[in-house]
Amino acid sequence: MTMTSIKFDEHRDKIVKAIEDKFATKPILGENGFTLVEGFIMEPLSNEVSGNIIVGGPRIPLIAVVGNTSGQMYYFALKALLPELQF
Repeated sequence: MTMTSIKFDEHRDKIVKAIEDKFATKPILGENGFTLVEGFIMEPLSNEVSGNIIVGGPRIPLIAVVGNTSGQMYYFALKALLPELQF
């Protein structure tokens, strides 16, 4: 099975809008908004907890933002933000 390549720059504006829409009434990112981390974070999945490093295997594509006031980082599953994407 081949995975479709998804380019961050092609979806950046939709990602920002989805985050803004989801949190318009709940500004968890603070009054001064957020800064989008420019790229995907690929979080590996594992069926066990160990000290082993996993190479390959399933991953969850995440979007990260940083609150401009607090500096706190938040992660969002790409599929939750843009459910129409196929990957």
